[in-house]
Amino acid sequence: MYRILLVEDETLIRNFIKEYFTNKGLEIIEACDGLEAISLFNEDFDLVLLDVMMPHLNGYEVCEKLRKIKQTPIIFISALFEDENQLQAYELGGDDYITKPFKPSLLYAKCMALIKRDKKLQPTLQIGKIILHPDTHEIEINQEKRSLSNKEFNLLMYFIENKGILLSREQILDKIWGYDFYGDARAVDTYVKMLRKNLKECSYYIQTIIKSGYRFSIEGDEHEK
Repeated sequence: MYRILLVEDETLIRNFIKEYFTNKGLEIIEACDGLEAISLFNEDFDLVLLDVMMPHLNGYEVCEKLRKIKQTPIIFISALFEDENQLQAYELGGDDYITKPFKPSLLYAKCMALIKRDKKLQPTLQIGKIILHPDTHEIEINQEKRSLSNKEFNLLMYFIENKGILLSREQILDKIWGYDFYGDARAVDTYVKMLRKNLKECSYYIQTIIKSGYRFSIEGDEHEK
């Protein structure tokens, strides 16, 4: 049974989500504010549903604290629908964002897609100077390991799977965020910037093609061999 941490200060919404998800066979652990959520971080969850506007600590602050210790998938649920709100959520390591009101069936589908993707164990891979550990979402460069968020890791894998191919921002949005994402292409630019920062000396693998998108290439490394 999958375990989901539901962090929401509105009782009606918590009950609404819990009833639907429990009927689907999921275990829901509730937290009514950010402080209570943090007290539960030592437990293992398959996914976190995180409201933004809460007392004591808001969802952004909770996400930031969680990302320092775990890479559990996070879906923000919020009445805030501006692009800036969603971008902030993604910048802090959120994996998805759904605005209120929403259909429980859509939220459930998003949750299951993230959980199943996160549970797929794959063998260690190497591309250029990067060693990837899909089971832990870690990368290793020159014997130094770094953890990536789910979104960053999936973006890197998408680039690798399409090595040498120009990918438009729209293609990346559709693949990584899904067709129902209503934000703009700045989300892609934000995550590419974050990913490059983690790649450090290999950041040049991700090439910006002006006005077109991005391309992943390790040609320089191949020439060194």
